[in-house]
Amino acid sequence: MSKLNEAQLLRSLFDRATITDVVTAWAFARDSGRWDRLRACFSAQATMHTTWFVGSADDFVERSIAASKGPARGQHFIGACAVELNGDRALAETRMTLLLRAPLDGVVVDVTCYGRFYDHFIRQDGVWRIRKRVPIYEKDRLDPVDPTAKVMLDRADLERHPEGYRHIAYVQSRGGSQVTPGLPTPGSDALARLYAEGDAWLAGAS
Repeated sequence: MSKLNEAQLLRSLFDRATITDVVTAWAFARDSGRWDRLRACFSAQATMHTTWFVGSADDFVERSIAASKGPARGQHFIGACAVELNGDRALAETRMTLLLRAPLDGVVVDVTCYGRFYDHFIRQDGVWRIRKRVPIYEKDRLDPVDPTAKVMLDRADLERHPEGYRHIAYVQSRGGSQVTPGLPTPGSDALARLYAEGDAWLAGAS
């Protein structure tokens, strides 16, 4: 291996490790309420999409601070992260599990949601940060914390939400949140568009 190729390989490994570290840091900062660290994960003009929010990363952090004062609690578990690089741009797709504990019609429930984070990364001033994050929701389930408790779901209300994030959307909507429709789920047109937009952006599109 030539010195040039070795240097390129080492740079690629460093960039991938740095991006993966940002993905992990986001989860720890979000779940532990370290808001300055959460802000530092995003680039200028970054955007964030979730079941309960679509907008700027700055507004997402402010809404997260407000939500932390409520009864619901969330935890994000981060899995394998695949990174594609092109100069100062990158795409990162990361397996994640979201655990939400919240009251539902007087019963405390746990919602487990499996999915992936799909991130546009950009290097600004030599630092990798998230430019755009869109979760892909694969499947979820709902369980009462007390196994003897009974949870009665409104079937029609439940089924109006996309299958990939049906139960978490149900709980959030019952808690007063405006749920985002049409987020990417397996096999959806939204997922195909997300991947196409990501590939175009990585190749240099504005």
